[in-house]
Amino acid sequence: MDVRAAPRRFRTAGERGKGDAPVPGEDDSGFWDLMERAAIIGIFVLLAAGALIYSRPVALPIVCAIIIGSIIGSLVDALVKRGLPALMAAFGIVSALFAAIYGLALAFTAPISTWIGRAPEIGSILRERFQIMRQPLELLNEIQRALTGLMGEKAAALTVDTSSSLFESVLAVATPALSQFFVFVGTLLFFLAGRATLKRRLVVAFGSREGRLTMLRIMTDVEQALGRYLGTVTLINLGLGLATGIVMALIGVPNPGLWGLLAFVMNYVPFIGPAVVAAVLFAVGVMSFSTFGAALSVPAVYLGLHWIESQFVTPNVLGRSLTLNPFVVFISLAFWAWIWGPVGAFIAVPVLVTFVVVFDNLFPRTEVTLPG
Repeated sequence: MDVRAAPRRFRTAGERGKGDAPVPGEDDSGFWDLMERAAIIGIFVLLAAGALIYSRPVALPIVCAIIIGSIIGSLVDALVKRGLPALMAAFGIVSALFAAIYGLALAFTAPISTWIGRAPEIGSILRERFQIMRQPLELLNEIQRALTGLMGEKAAALTVDTSSSLFESVLAVATPALSQFFVFVGTLLFFLAGRATLKRRLVVAFGSREGRLTMLRIMTDVEQALGRYLGTVTLINLGLGLATGIVMALIGVPNPGLWGLLAFVMNYVPFIGPAVVAAVLFAVGVMSFSTFGAALSVPAVYLGLHWIESQFVTPNVLGRSLTLNPFVVFISLAFWAWIWGPVGAFIAVPVLVTFVVVFDNLFPRTEVTLPG
């Protein structure tokens, strides 16, 4: 009699009874499918990040122009409905935007120049107020001198004469910035002029009626979400800037309007912006007041205003639909700042809002209630 064992066959989930424990190795196809998808997504993210870093000189101004164009595109539509040609309407809106920015910068040129001219005085005041840090700094200087003595001629060999290359250095920095500015202006102008035609062609590109409706809904929702979010945030930041300027004037800080403008602009960058403003105001307080407590009150007042804005004003004004998870905001901020630097930090939240709107349209969320 042949007593050889028959080949082992795993039971499927339907063949197992309710009381049977799962056997290791059974029904793991779903797990490996998930791992395969995660690996593909991870590879795509890495390749996309490398492409964004490599194409930064072109991609950064284009993305910024598309985001701004999506926000102010409704103004161009309003002018086109009144009979103005699309290109002329776009040119008028772009000219008005840059005129407003130039006027705002011109209004604050004098106080900024004053603080820059006081740079030597600021340095001496800071050294006087921070005598407590003198010994640690002297220790660092001693270590540096000791290392220089040990390295000898090698240290001298590391010194680079930059007197003959100052113009080349300035030109190397200014030329890419100027070219990116022209790419930004050109993209913004022609995007606004051809925005309606571009939307129509993107919708028609889908063959099915459902695909066309989904694409149209995504583009409309993205524009509305960006306009609502950035418009509301601009009003909130404007209120914070005005409150900061008024409080700075009340406590006797010089040039309160300048610090209100700084609070307004930097509040577009979550986490990093308020920290920069607080550090600057602390330095201003040290130079403006004789006691450490009075100097510390300057950033403390600003941080109090920012706490009220972030904890009460912004959540209640924006509502739950556009309130983003702070963890996701921080990850987006870190990613785009790593990819595109300070400008990437400014556009991190608008890009995140765009991704959230697109994801919600492609994968509608269902309310899930957890037990307990």
